[in-house]
This record gives sequence, structure tokens and C-alpha cells, in this order.
Amino acid sequence: MDIPEWVRWAFCVFAAVQLIFVYRGVQLLRRAEPGRRTDPWLSLADGVAGVALSVGLALGSLDVLLAVGPVLLAIGACKVIRALLARRAAKPAPPSGEGAVPAGD
Repeated sequence: MDIPEWVRWAFCVFAAVQLIFVYRGVQLLRRAEPGRRTDPWLSLADGVAGVALSVGLALGSLDVLLAVGPVLLAIGACKVIRALLARRAAKPAPPSGEGAVPAGD
């Protein structure tokens, strides 16, 4: 794969920025309670896969893209599903006294 030199440097800079997110993910994981570690693990895995992808693309390896791309998609899908489930669980239940009113009343 032929990548211009400036794009390779941009991927290297992006990998360095991703390392900050990996460090943040490790800190969040260390502070997480035992029952609430899934989100920090997903955040850490997202950062590590992002670093691997950026470095692989900076080196011009298409194989890394083909290997890490599906992993990143799976991690992103898990994050989206967890966010939707948390949003659904946070919705308040409708009051039991109110509901559909029968016609004619």
C-alpha cells in the first residue's frame, strides 16, 4: 500500500494521542468497582486497538487494517449496545394508576 509520508506521520501522531486514551482507560479500570468494570475494559480495548491500527497504517500494513478493523467494530458495537441498554434501564416506568383511558369514559 502506497501511503504518502505526511500521512504516515499523521498516523504516528494519532497513535500518540491514542496512547493518552489508553492511559486514561487504565486509570479508569483501576478505580472501577468490581461490578462496574465492563465499560472501562471496553474503553481500554478501544484505545489499544486504535493504537495498533494507527501504527499499522503508519507502517503501511494493510493486514493490520484487516485484522484490527473488525475488532474495533465489535468493540464499538458493544459500546453502543451497552449505552442503549443503559438508556433503556434509566427510563422511568409509567405510573401504574395512569394509562390508556377506555373510550366513553
